[in-house]
Amino acid sequence: MPSRYVAYPRRVRPSALAPLAVLALAGCSLIGIDVTPEPAPSAASSEPAAPEATATAPAPAASSGVDVPTQVINLGEHGSYGVVTLDLDDWDVRVDWPQDEDGTDLAEYIADHPGIAVLTNAGIFSDDLTPGGVLVADGEELRALNLSDGYGNFHLKPNAVFEIREDGTAAVVDSTLYTGDGVTQATQSGPALLLDGEIHPQFTEGSANTALRTGVGVSPDGGTVYLAITRTYVNLWDFATMFRDELGVDDALYLDGQISQLWVSGASDPTPYLGPYAGVIAAYPR
Repeated sequence: MPSRYVAYPRRVRPSALAPLAVLALAGCSLIGIDVTPEPAPSAASSEPAAPEATATAPAPAASSGVDVPTQVINLGEHGSYGVVTLDLDDWDVRVDWPQDEDGTDLAEYIADHPGIAVLTNAGIFSDDLTPGGVLVADGEELRALNLSDGYGNFHLKPNAVFEIREDGTAAVVDSTLYTGDGVTQATQSGPALLLDGEIHPQFTEGSANTALRTGVGVSPDGGTVYLAITRTYVNLWDFATMFRDELGVDDALYLDGQISQLWVSGASDPTPYLGPYAGVIAAYPR
């Protein structure tokens, strides 16, 4: 595959990436980033080497009083992960795309949505700050399903759709099987990390293609959503394995990497330097 990290060029200031990529969730002491530089991948890599990066975590913002279920999973050489666990009986999980021509700034989004407790950028997006694939917000399809071929992670087939259904359950489904029937919230990205408990066929155990990453997984009964961000550079095989073996997930989707942030209530505001983004996944206590 060509050595492109994302499906499309991105409006990201290169100078901002190195010092700031590790700030995702840095304000949350439980899930704070712990990054050490990784060596460059081989010439056959489909992703660039992760930047050497250090940062000092900003002081946490005042707590909103919302108790967000979080945990840190440390797997040694296989990575460290921050995980937010959202039981759909207790949490309202939504997908949104404000369609601002200047993109979506996470801190501004938080300020505009009182009661929000969790927020992350949702899936790979294009240079014009539009979602790479289908996006449904509150039952309205704002972007159509994208089954086209191409380069980069989004088009590493199979890719998948994360969806919330009218019956209150969630799922991650192969994009070719997505129908939209009964779906109230959805975002498409790629590659799929897990489908039916199987790791993506193009992932390689022990791969040197490491990066900071975010993903979403769903429990087998559809009742729990897991949002995860890596605290160290990891490959896609290890990220998928964490969802399967540590969280008991059969279906999980890669959202994005390097520029991604996962904010929880009580943490410092997300940094603007890694954005702007397009769609977001947000959670509110019921």
